[in-house]
Amino acid sequence: MTPIFEFKNVCYSYAIQKNANHPALQDFSVRVPGGEKIAVVGRNGSGKSTFFLHCNGLYKPQAGQVFFKNEPLAYDRQSLKKLRQQVGLIFQNPDDQLFSASVAQDISFGPLNLGLSDADARARVQTAAELCDITHLLERPTHALSGGEKARVALAGVLAMEPEVLVADEPLASLDPWVRLTMFDILQKIYDQGKTILMATHNLSVVRYWASHVIVIDAGRAVFAGAPRELLANKPLLDQTGLARVWWNIDMDYPDPANSQAKLID
Repeated sequence: MTPIFEFKNVCYSYAIQKNANHPALQDFSVRVPGGEKIAVVGRNGSGKSTFFLHCNGLYKPQAGQVFFKNEPLAYDRQSLKKLRQQVGLIFQNPDDQLFSASVAQDISFGPLNLGLSDADARARVQTAAELCDITHLLERPTHALSGGEKARVALAGVLAMEPEVLVADEPLASLDPWVRLTMFDILQKIYDQGKTILMATHNLSVVRYWASHVIVIDAGRAVFAGAPRELLANKPLLDQTGLARVWWNIDMDYPDPANSQAKLID
């Protein structure tokens, strides 16, 4: 099966001070299957966000290469515009994405930027708003939204572009349990449409109960890619990455709170 993404020996470092760089991705190689619900896990600073920012071309490898549907990414303006129609990125903080005066204007920005007519853009806005259950918010100022409402509006803005792949960087981190479950319902609808979803998470109940595939990143390298059960049974890797220490610290209620290691690894 052809992967939706393939990273081959990708390296990327941040300049932290003069003549000093911090490596975020180091010889990073991974194949990302299409049509899956993919959890991306790893400690803070492991490289998850940098990986995601390479997926839609916001970052360009300093070494190595990224492939999308078996084609190497090109970084000219036209190629990136086409890529970002197909790969939608959700940031952890929705305030980083919301900038228009009203919800409807914010969701319509992407479709209008694609050159769609006003009528087609309005249709995209309506479809995305219905999917995210925010039609009652369309005339609301974006600054007057709650945190959960902002998260759904930011997601709707990406979905209005009708991407094939949704890349979500810890979109549930600041949400209460009720809003999290609503977001999972939306993500399931997206998945049922045949989309690929990559979601960064620290919550291992998401790995156990939601994901069909999992990627583990440790110190800038992809150290595991495969089925969740294979990861959960790999004690040496869990110990190496520190994941074993957090099995008991599970607070996500999808679809049920898992409150013991015995329940999680059955």
